[in-house]
Parts: sequence; C-alpha cells; structure tokens
Amino acid sequence: MAEINPIKYSSELQKQLFPDNSFYKHAIKETGVADDVETVERPYQTEIEDAKTGNPNKLPLQANITEDGKDSYSTTLVYAPMLVVDTPSEFALNYNKRQTKQVQQASVINTKCAELTAVSWGPTKSDNIMKTTGSSRASNVIKTAGGTIGNRKAVTKADMVKLFNLLTRMNITGMAGKWYGLVTADFYSDLLQIAEFTDYDKTGQVSKLEQGILGRIMGIEIMTRSNKLSHTGLIYDNAGTAVKNALGDAVLATDRPANLFWHDKMTAVAEGKVKTSVNTNAAGYLGGTTLEAWTRFGAAHARYDEAGVVALLEDNV
Repeated sequence: MAEINPIKYSSELQKQLFPDNSFYKHAIKETGVADDVETVERPYQTEIEDAKTGNPNKLPLQANITEDGKDSYSTTLVYAPMLVVDTPSEFALNYNKRQTKQVQQASVINTKCAELTAVSWGPTKSDNIMKTTGSSRASNVIKTAGGTIGNRKAVTKADMVKLFNLLTRMNITGMAGKWYGLVTADFYSDLLQIAEFTDYDKTGQVSKLEQGILGRIMGIEIMTRSNKLSHTGLIYDNAGTAVKNALGDAVLATDRPANLFWHDKMTAVAEGKVKTSVNTNAAGYLGGTTLEAWTRFGAAHARYDEAGVVALLEDNV
C-alpha cells in the first residue's frame, strides 16, 4: 500500500526582493498623468539685465520686452509582463496568489521607473560630472569577463568637500527643499571609513554609528540603492568626457559606477496611476485569470541647464 505524505502549506510566502526605489519621490512631481500623455511641458524664466545703481541718465527708462521660455520632457509606457493565475491552484494555498502577483507586478514597474529615473537624472554636462580620487578598492559593480571584480578609486573627504563647493556655487542652497545623494554600497562603505563623517562619539550619538547610519553629510541626505547589478541604476563610460549608459546597456569592465546628488526642486518626475486589468476565466487560458499592469512615467532635470544635479563617478584606478 502506497504511503501517504501529507503536505503543510505555509502562510509565509517568500517574496521577491527589490531595491529601495524611494529616491525618485524626492523631486517635483507631476501626478495623475493620463495614458495618452507623451510629453510634459514646463515654462522657465528667461534672464533679464542686471540691476543698475545710481540715477538714470534719462526717463522714462528703456523697456525691454521679455518672454518666458519653455521646454519639455517625454514619458513612456512602463508595464509588467502579463501573468496567468491557474485558479484551481489557489484553493491549495494559504495565501492570496492573485493579490501577491499583482503586488509583484507593481513592484517590477516601480523598479523599472526607478532605473529610468536614475538614468534620466544623470547629468550630461561635463561641469556637473566629478570623479573620485581615493585609493584603489574593489568594486562590486564592475566584473570582468572572467568574473573577477575590478577596482575603482574610493571617495575621500576632499571629494565630498569639492562636491559641496560645486553644489553651493549653483546658488540653489537658499531655496526651499533638500539635497539628496543616491550612492552605491561601495561608496557608502567608503564614507563609513571617513572618520570626520562617522565620529559620532564626539557628539554623543554613538547609536547612529552602531546602526550604520550616516544621515546627512554637509546638508546632503544620503540614500543608498543596489539593483541586481549592485549599482544605483546610473553608469558612465570611461571616455574623457564621460557619457552615461542608456537604460539596459551592458556594464563594461571599464565603466564607472555613478553616485547621484540632486536638489529635490531641480529634478522632476511625471507619474501616472498604475492601472491593472484582471480577466477571470480568460479565453484560451483554461479558466485561468490573466493579470496585466501598466503606467505612464517620465523623469528629467527640472532645468534645461541641469543646475542642481551632479554625478560623482567611482573613477578607474
């Protein structure tokens, strides 16, 4: 007689792990974008002459005609692959399979939006791109064809001071809002080894270092993100004038991981609601339920001159 092996179904589902995608919420947000919106148009002030001192030579004053300009950025459709839930199998499980799959679809869409944001926010102007100058250390992002880990220059205190100097000269510090930094795990580890940034015992806040918390450095709120390839989502090549990789480009052995710094009033995102379509007893799927999810999304610099956004690259040794 065959032995019966009963099965216990656990209610604790092991979920797919996703990177922290919250960084792109710190920006000027255009919400409620409809599915047919392909472009977001923004006005901007054109420059006027500097103010003058002393008495004018003649009256009335000369009047200059001024008109504000406008620029725009595009949005794209972001969607998750359609899933089919075999309805009869749901009755043998201790969790709501349909609901968990819908949450999973929303998470992969959110992750793709974050990747798109990191690339879109990456500056293209050479003045806004800096490089680390520290000693050689391993990079968990860069792996050669043979699978070995490459080396990159660590960030130093001097690099952060130079970064702060550049951010200050952009004349944005006095604006309402905050500065943020999105860094790789390697970069974050570098910062933890800079005593001036982690010497909490002198301030009586020893518990912060015990928890690995840096908080703010020079007024910049530090965040970290590590995608499947262990970087923030933003990579630059090794050219003299660094060029950022497009979304989905393969990472080469000479590429440089980028750490992004921005002011939340100098970046923008346009985000629609995540739409879902649930079709029960879908024809052609043997009574299964099909699940679809999609949204409209775009990200860009808030200003055409890219003020308020800087990339600090982990430079080649």
